[in-house]
Amino acid sequence: MAAPSLATLERWMQAVVMHPEGAETGLRAPKARRLLAAAARDPSAVVLPSKQLSSVERLEIYAHMYYARLVEVMETEYPTVRQLLGPHAFAAACRSYVAKHPSRARLLNGLSAGFPDFLAKSLPRSHRHGLAVDIARIERAMEDVFDAPASTPMTAAEFAAVNGRTRLAVNPALVLLELRYPANACMNAMRRGEQPRIPRPRVTRVIVFRRGFQVMRREQEQVQFRLLQALVAGKPLAAAVRASLVHGAGNADRVAGRLRSWFEEWAGAQLFIKKIK
Repeated sequence: MAAPSLATLERWMQAVVMHPEGAETGLRAPKARRLLAAAARDPSAVVLPSKQLSSVERLEIYAHMYYARLVEVMETEYPTVRQLLGPHAFAAACRSYVAKHPSRARLLNGLSAGFPDFLAKSLPRSHRHGLAVDIARIERAMEDVFDAPASTPMTAAEFAAVNGRTRLAVNPALVLLELRYPANACMNAMRRGEQPRIPRPRVTRVIVFRRGFQVMRREQEQVQFRLLQALVAGKPLAAAVRASLVHGAGNADRVAGRLRSWFEEWAGAQLFIKKIK
């Protein structure tokens, strides 16, 4: 056959090695056939065999490594999900995800951004799988928080000047999560080497944040979480307090009594930062 262009060869190679069922199937798939139809009949017309390996076997090496390396990346990002699902089920989920959402960037830190939603749609319904989805949301938030821009925390003097009209600037390295299961507590237990029982659904609220170079996780009670949500949305402090009470999870006197301790906790976590002038 006529020598194909380099661009055509590159697209063909990509179509073959990225096929989720392997290079042999990828060779015969419509995408590869449209680029180099003759290669489906005779792969050696494009990839020469070696002394030990056929053309297809040489291509299979790259097909295997493509998925193996990306699954390896996702194992480092979702270690607790892997532990909960088991290595084989986790790897199968990763391969299915990568097949539908292939890497399209030079960096791999955004590869698995959609993995929690993918699990939510693809895993069979069970408490174990529901817990796995929530843990995936936490572990994804940990990756996002780690990569978030640096910022300068508010000083004690700046906190002292806060009043009801103040709009607080929130650290970009903060993610708020409302979850169906007590996933944070289960994560802590599993990372200590324990094997907790799979819990029934119970709504929990977790903040994931970075203090310095350390990523941390912390549960929040409902009113505290709603207040923080309102502050993240840009509401002045007084309006944020009112918004946190709308959901019926407390009263104004209680919130007023707890406000100081909450802000001390959040200040220690460096959740609020200097405003950029």
